[in-house]
Amino acid sequence: MTDLDPNEDVNSPNTAEEEQIALQVVLDFCAAAGGTMEAELTDKQGSHLMISLTGVDADETWGKTGQILDALQLLLNHILAHRIRGDVRIMLDAGNYRSRRIESLRAHARELAAEVKSRNMECELEPLPSHERRIIHSELADDPDVETYSEGSDRDRHVVIAPRK
Repeated sequence: MTDLDPNEDVNSPNTAEEEQIALQVVLDFCAAAGGTMEAELTDKQGSHLMISLTGVDADETWGKTGQILDALQLLLNHILAHRIRGDVRIMLDAGNYRSRRIESLRAHARELAAEVKSRNMECELEPLPSHERRIIHSELADDPDVETYSEGSDRDRHVVIAPRK
């Protein structure tokens, strides 16, 4: 487990105490779930704490396209919101699923953008959660030949890649 700095500035977006509480929420879940999962604080970006689930059972936590990992992250963030007053958020990963998924989405976006350019026709992606749609938008933001936008609502919201006008 990563040691948290007890001398950290209490005016920072999240204090060491809040980080410890967030990590403990995840560790408590791991213990309650049984099995061999552990949690480790791997990175901190502002008020977001990247926590990696490790152990034999961790590979089973992400489900198809990360739905279980996303649901677990949402649940743990709700629990955390009731335990602290700060805006600390947990970002869960297991087996480096998130980084592999990000690279897969970026590669897919580039492939579809090339197809959009060659056919001069727009392309709709499958519905994606908002954090994954942002990855697509970000990956193609600097491409002078295509533009992206989201359409649909709720679970049907998806990215459209279109030739730039």
